[in-house]
Amino acid sequence: MSPIHSLPVELLTTIFQLGVDSDPIPDDQTRGEHTFEVLVSHVCRHWRHVALHTPHLWTTVHFRTLAHMARGEVYLARNAHLPIDIYVDTCSEDDYHLRKDLLFRDQFLAVFNVVLPHIHRWRELHLIVADLECKSFARQVLSKCGTAPALRTLQLWHVMNWQTSERLFNHIGPPPVVVFGGALPSLKHIILQGVNLPWSRSPFLCNLTSVEFALHSDNVRMPFALWRDMLRASPALTRLSLLFAGPRASSSGTSPVPDGIEWWGAAPPPPDAVLPPGAPLPPSTDPVQLLQLREVQLNNLEADYLIALFRTLHAPAVRSLHLGLDFDDQDFTPFIEYLAAPPGPHKLANGAGAGAARPQPKFPVLESLSVSALKCTVPSWRALLAVSPKLTRLEADFTQLSEHAFDVLLETVPEPQDADARPPSPSESDGKGKARADATEAKTVPILPKLESVRVSGVEGKQLSELATFRRMHGCRIRRWEIEEGARDEHSEALEQDAEAASTELLKRRDAEDREAGRACEPWRWDEPLEKVVWFREEEEDGEESEFDDGEEGYAEEEDADGEGEGEGGGE
Repeated sequence: MSPIHSLPVELLTTIFQLGVDSDPIPDDQTRGEHTFEVLVSHVCRHWRHVALHTPHLWTTVHFRTLAHMARGEVYLARNAHLPIDIYVDTCSEDDYHLRKDLLFRDQFLAVFNVVLPHIHRWRELHLIVADLECKSFARQVLSKCGTAPALRTLQLWHVMNWQTSERLFNHIGPPPVVVFGGALPSLKHIILQGVNLPWSRSPFLCNLTSVEFALHSDNVRMPFALWRDMLRASPALTRLSLLFAGPRASSSGTSPVPDGIEWWGAAPPPPDAVLPPGAPLPPSTDPVQLLQLREVQLNNLEADYLIALFRTLHAPAVRSLHLGLDFDDQDFTPFIEYLAAPPGPHKLANGAGAGAARPQPKFPVLESLSVSALKCTVPSWRALLAVSPKLTRLEADFTQLSEHAFDVLLETVPEPQDADARPPSPSESDGKGKARADATEAKTVPILPKLESVRVSGVEGKQLSELATFRRMHGCRIRRWEIEEGARDEHSEALEQDAEAASTELLKRRDAEDREAGRACEPWRWDEPLEKVVWFREEEEDGEESEFDDGEEGYAEEEDADGEGEGEGGGE
């Protein structure tokens, strides 16, 4: 018996389960790449027997081609009881003319005939349509299927080429339908792209941990009152992603209380303002508390809309922020200035509040910033970075930022004060206290002093080399450099060589210290490089799927036969 067959079945099963859990989800998988469960079931007869009797391997059912329909039935048979994740990816009319094996109108209802009998086991549903007739079929299925009690993730995509944001903004489609009978008691994650719901008849929009809305024309967006209710009913929300979507911007004209952006995003009135009796206060006076929110992604939204939106939210624990703000050539300086220093409370009529502490940045503990597009002034960009001293990761396409935006990274700022430090007492405002304060203010560090990882494009190798030298000189090395291949030149290659040399020298020094201290060298130990350069290319379009990816196993039989061959391919 070969050594591999000596592994206990229980251990082999655990390895298989770990492997399938680490496999990319179908949306992220490279076309032509074989799934983990298929690979391990083709190694040999023994592995195939174990794989086919491990239901956990067959929980993801992906439909994209005609061959996937038969495959889906086999997956569901191999996993008869565990929750299932369903991916249905239908094509556009143009794509169907090019590839007749893709799922299109005639196959749409047939796909759901396969999975609907198992709706009580649905854990995730990811549905993509790129055709209006397929969308009508989706409305029909989801409005009649009834509840999915175990569904935790709902992703509905309607992919269309609107050509301009104006066409999308003014698009009027049929009224939305109630999905799943309005009952999804386990829902935690919702992703809607180009798809809207009857918001007032979707009570399952609560207790959410992630919300992703994209490509909603203003007339179908959620009224602000319902948006506010959804967020208030989701205190554990950790992720919010908006791409040309969010609460409605314009007034509906049907509410006794103003409900447009000009009201719900208005700044709170000063405390000494005289208001008419019964006059409603704007929502910014009582922002929604999202204390668990960690990640925010903002794409293609207007500057004044964003300011209004975030006046109504309090999310001090955000760690990750993505900005892809390329909207009709707008200047986003006001929004960036708002993030850097939101206006503080007004001074009270009796003078109280004067001399209050300067306002905190909107996201005071930001650790990761990604910018794919942003038009703003260099001073506002500098202000945002200056109030983000905890930032450890920066991703930026500097071709989409203002000229000289990269140069800000070569500047210094006063060393950040320890957040736990005791503020000076009034008696320390003069004398020695003042001297100590002056000494503290005199010490400077590079902007973003904790920065450890960068991913940049649109920057020359010479600029990167200058940044590396500047950071090393101040003792604030960047540990990981992800550099676009287009920036490869003598300067960036010299940066790579310097990084390798510094890492090698560090390793030698650590080994010498270990020997001097009498510590045994550990051959299995892996030390993080002091600096490392990684080159990347912009993502290319996926190629055509291989024949194996479409047919995969063939799946003609349900169980092993004695005559089944061994080795890769398994005879199928």
